[in-house]
Amino acid sequence: MVLIVMIWLLLLGIGVRYSKEMANVALSRENTTALRGICAVEIMIGHLGGATGSLVLYPNQKAGILFVGVFFAISGYGLMYSLSCKENYLDTFLKKRLSRLLIPAYSIFAVGILVCSYQEEKVEELWNLLSPERFFNGTNWFVWELAGMYLVFYLWARFCQNYEKGHWILLGLSILFTAIAYWLQLDNPWYGSTLCFWLGIVYYIKKDKFEQIFVCRRAFLKGTICTLSMMVSIGTFFCLGGVAGKLVARNAAALLFVMILLIALYRFKIGNRVSVWLGKYSQEIFLFHPLFIYWFRDWIVNDAVYCLAVMGATVLASVLYEICAGLPRSLLAFFRSQSTRGK
Repeated sequence: MVLIVMIWLLLLGIGVRYSKEMANVALSRENTTALRGICAVEIMIGHLGGATGSLVLYPNQKAGILFVGVFFAISGYGLMYSLSCKENYLDTFLKKRLSRLLIPAYSIFAVGILVCSYQEEKVEELWNLLSPERFFNGTNWFVWELAGMYLVFYLWARFCQNYEKGHWILLGLSILFTAIAYWLQLDNPWYGSTLCFWLGIVYYIKKDKFEQIFVCRRAFLKGTICTLSMMVSIGTFFCLGGVAGKLVARNAAALLFVMILLIALYRFKIGNRVSVWLGKYSQEIFLFHPLFIYWFRDWIVNDAVYCLAVMGATVLASVLYEICAGLPRSLLAFFRSQSTRGK
């Protein structure tokens, strides 16, 4: 287990570059893609820690909510960027976004059903884990929550007249959602990092002000303060329960973690070939790995071998799925080009 963590940290460290000149934006395309890859693998390692009970992987298991927060922040930033830069972006927004989110999720679910079809009890267990009937539980919570965020963003962007001030509406809705999710006693991930979606949107809208406050003036000091505050929030979560621990402290830790990343990314480029490559398959990695964690546990006894097998199979399946999913688009583009030539 220690070797797995050391190799992963080494892969993350390769290619990290410090720049004396401040970057134009923290969430550049390379950094964003790399972050997606890093977060997807970190979440997978965290789930492996839960499956094996490994103390070595325990920090990754508990840090999962922080990396989900990064996913949400990147999503919010990306939506706001596209809204500002693309004409008629909202016209096909729901169709494109929901299809890209839900079709892979339930295509992979269908693959799981087919693979487990030789054992009826396995199919039933898998269905209970991933089916829409388990809307408020199960491993697909992230898919459904992100789909809800897309819907709220669409309605907000369609009817909001002033984005500079209207983002407070999104903050209010996010707080309301976290309060309701906690009151309904949903699983912790449902309300642990929801506010980061709003933070990603606000960062795009208030990017200049963020730079002036956190980057141009004593960035190291303010980053240190955010780090210490995050550690206090994490300690509060471990020591206290209830609203202060589970609700407030978790969201505060996730928000502060994203803030620290944003401050750091003005000076550091984190993307390397491995993380950027993994980022291209981040959604598939997130969707596939619970299936392999579930399938492989019954017949791989050694925890280290089990973790390596799950990680390798997840990445391989993600690449193959992306190739298969892209094949119809490639064929359609080919036939269109041929028909254009004929004319």
